[in-house]
Amino acid sequence: MIAAIEDAIITRIVAAAAATPGLGYKLNKIASYGGELDEELTRVVPSFPAIWVTFGGIKSSTKMNTSGTKWKTSATFVTLAGSRNMRGERSTRHGTKVAGVLKEVGTYQMLKDVCTMVLGSDLGLAITKLEPGSVRTLRHQKGISVLAREWHTTFVESVPREVFDPSHGDFLKLGIDYYLQPDDGVADASAVITL
Repeated sequence: MIAAIEDAIITRIVAAAAATPGLGYKLNKIASYGGELDEELTRVVPSFPAIWVTFGGIKSSTKMNTSGTKWKTSATFVTLAGSRNMRGERSTRHGTKVAGVLKEVGTYQMLKDVCTMVLGSDLGLAITKLEPGSVRTLRHQKGISVLAREWHTTFVESVPREVFDPSHGDFLKLGIDYYLQPDDGVADASAVITL
């Protein structure tokens, strides 16, 4: 589910950027985050303006049934918006307008647009609608601004009741032992189901 959610957020942003009339600016990169901001900035800057999406982690998982086969999982995803503007630090965040028309996008506008795209959406997946989380500055230097926005959702993780060990080959039979009350630790009946 984690990969599906990340891919769905990316797909939503790509579709909005390609739509007509679109965002009103061109994004040079929309991708899954792969540590680009850890690299030398001169290598990353040519991809600006850019939006990356990444998995932020799982906050908690809560058991939904006594057998432990269903878990409600709370997950966080992060969108990162990066912009460069040599007109000054303010322009990296606010963008540049000429006669009221956006000429160069800033990270504030990019975050607002991502919010419009994903806020309150389940992305067509079996998840709760995405809720906004914290916003933080990752980079703000030398005409570069990178802001990160968290998105929270929950989904159900299910595990099968039967444990299958792939090292034993194909799963062809299922053995079941029945214990009647009071349980003395010895199976009262057994059955083998051939698949």
